Amino acid sequence: MKKFTNIQGFGLIEVTIIIITIGILASIAMQSMTALITDSRQVKTEREMELLEDAIVGNADISTGSQRVDFGYVGDVGSFPPNLDALITNPGGYATWDGPYISKEFTQDNDGFKTDEWGKGYAYSGGLTISSTGSGSTITKKIADATNDYTLNSFNGMILDASGSVPSTTYLDSVAIKITIPNGFGNTTTKSYLADSSGAFTLDSLPVGQHPFRIIYTPDVDTLYSILTILPRHKTERTYKFASSYFTTSGGGGGGGGGGGGGGASGAIEYVNGTALTKTGKCDRIEFDITNTSGSPIDVSNIIVTWSSPTAFYEKVRFGATEVVNQDPQIASGATAVFDNTQTLSAGQTITIRLDNFEDEADDGDDINMSNTDMTVTFSDGSVITFNTGGC
Repeated sequence: MKKFTNIQGFGLIEVTIIIITIGILASIAMQSMTALITDSRQVKTEREMELLEDAIVGNADISTGSQRVDFGYVGDVGSFPPNLDALITNPGGYATWDGPYISKEFTQDNDGFKTDEWGKGYAYSGGLTISSTGSGSTITKKIADATNDYTLNSFNGMILDASGSVPSTTYLDSVAIKITIPNGFGNTTTKSYLADSSGAFTLDSLPVGQHPFRIIYTPDVDTLYSILTILPRHKTERTYKFASSYFTTSGGGGGGGGGGGGGGASGAIEYVNGTALTKTGKCDRIEFDITNTSGSPIDVSNIIVTWSSPTAFYEKVRFGATEVVNQDPQIASGATAVFDNTQTLSAGQTITIRLDNFEDEADDGDDINMSNTDMTVTFSDGSVITFNTGGC
């Protein structure tokens, strides 16, 4: 039998190198595993913080018929929760509290939803951020830029009757405007407002959410009722019309007249014949002159511009030298353009009004040619003028 006499094993140096190599590889693997675990915990923590944010101020993606319907704790109570416990337990017998506001899988135990994936409690005490420090560094979720974005919003509106007339000073006391909102302490309060003589009104200090809203013509108890949806940093405006011509009087100069030719007028503000034009080289801009013929100053807080075609939306209004409206999304035919600041037209004064940036869509559309368009403009004092824009 042949004997193998030249068989060699691993020497001490080789074994040492192998052990060191295995140790290095194990260390790298452990570091990678630790990094994966840390990354996983951070992702889960960030997801939990998003769920907490949704519980506090609602999920903007939850809607019905394109209308947002979820506003969380703030939408029901009208204030931010004092702590995270208030998201699953009524903080004080609040009648408007409608929790729990976080899902069951997120509250498998009484305190789990309040701690991050490292077992460290989230930092939140009714403020604008939720923070996690369990990873050794701070992970912050911003809920809002300011509490006012969710608790102190406003809504602008306009009231007309069936003929398009405004209340004027005669009917101001006959129209009551009411909205019911959560008061921030577990109950509701009903706020009352009056429109001005032009029919314009502003609801202020509104929390986000869906709130019962009524406009009442008190002599006939005729009520326009809706659920008003208030969004964060709310800027929406809307026109409301009664089904009857309550504000129309025999001598009236109140609300919308018809379209027509070369320049009609109803009221103290009159169109200066022949001045309307579509700006040459800028066919999406309309200019026209008006004069105050009343003998007294007239305050103008808004206008309603109406035309039948083309389908278009305008962005800006310039009253004399002052830009008073710059709105996005843009303003449709028949909608109220509310001025940033009320403008005064002195007795006998003539100024130029410019309507700018007509486009075929309300948001980021293409410029549209407004030449040879019949227009009606209703001013906040009830004056109405009509004209044709002419060629471009």
